Amino acid sequence: MRRVGVIGGGFVGLNVAVLAALRGFDVVVVDVKREVVEAINNNRPLVKDKFVEENWPHVKGRLRATTDYAELTGISRVVVAVNTPVKVQGRELVKMLESDEGSMDDYINFKPLEEAGKRLGEVVRSGLISSEVTIYPLGTVQRLAAPFVSVAGSAAEKVSFVHSPERINPEDPVWTVATINRVVGAMDEESLREGVRFYKEELGVPVAKATGMREAELSKIMENAQRFLNITFISSVRAAAGLTDIDFYEALEASATKPFGFSPFRPGYVGGPCLGKDTLMLYLWMRESNVSNSVSRLLRQALIANEYYLIFLSLRVAEQARRRGARKVLINGLGYKPGSRNFVAEDVNPPWRLRRELESLGLEVKVFDPNMPERSDFGSEEEARAWAELVVGWGREGDIRLERV
Repeated sequence: MRRVGVIGGGFVGLNVAVLAALRGFDVVVVDVKREVVEAINNNRPLVKDKFVEENWPHVKGRLRATTDYAELTGISRVVVAVNTPVKVQGRELVKMLESDEGSMDDYINFKPLEEAGKRLGEVVRSGLISSEVTIYPLGTVQRLAAPFVSVAGSAAEKVSFVHSPERINPEDPVWTVATINRVVGAMDEESLREGVRFYKEELGVPVAKATGMREAELSKIMENAQRFLNITFISSVRAAAGLTDIDFYEALEASATKPFGFSPFRPGYVGGPCLGKDTLMLYLWMRESNVSNSVSRLLRQALIANEYYLIFLSLRVAEQARRRGARKVLINGLGYKPGSRNFVAEDVNPPWRLRRELESLGLEVKVFDPNMPERSDFGSEEEARAWAELVVGWGREGDIRLERV
């Protein structure tokens, strides 16, 4: 019997679990949250994603979930896809960055990854362990592989470690977990061969080999930090233009007519679970590597500027409310991206963060999203609009659209 274990039943874990099941593996998903396990076993996964939803009818007989790591005993392929959330957000993050205080562990919560390594060390004695968790260079060995690795740095006998950072574009019908290139780096040549065989031959995805784990780890945080910097740049220009009578969006569209050398990133607060966290890890890794240059300072300032942009957005919405004489503000749409069906988490969810900022300005704020009834303050959009004096659309209709504030 061919089996794959997946640690983490969230967005990343369930995507790779479904892919493995489609490729003929029997898959065991381990998650510490009982509600996640029950949802998977009852064929009602909490993850809202096209790839998962469209393929679920074809894999539900090959995929089950548990909270018990012991059920991974004897499985020779284990993928780790747990979360490593940022511990601080908003004004607290700005304060820490401006004072440049705190270590990597003061900013990032690595306990889920470390716990996965500890628990795997109790049940896995051979095979391949692949980390799909985005992390700073050599963090996989330090945080996940530590229970398997001696002081001299040699891996435990018969256990191969690779790092293949997830690359999923949520809701993208073309670039899915099954089609996008996967970077694979490993502790040694034998592990690399095993990792490439797993992803390329067994899971059937295209692979880009990296020499080692550090190269694979750095590749991911560079990808996301570049995007973060570009969005923050555009957002900062947008904020500056807002102090003038310049039509920023007309200027942006004009720039986008250049057929080369310019990418029309859209302004906005960069929330979500990846871009800000990965940029923060890149900055902290550079700082802890005693690299202090214009680029490291730019990363730090971009992280600060992103938090200030959220304040800018809240002030612009509050200004619109004042002009209309509105006190009751409805945020219509709760995805972590405009139109997304995934909430992710309160601390990294832009409309939820905006809600808190607007409330601090004295406005009464309620929210609605038909895809998230458990988060919504109303049972229907009609009821929500009947209550509201100003509707802020986020990937949905509104008196003003947050994407273009």
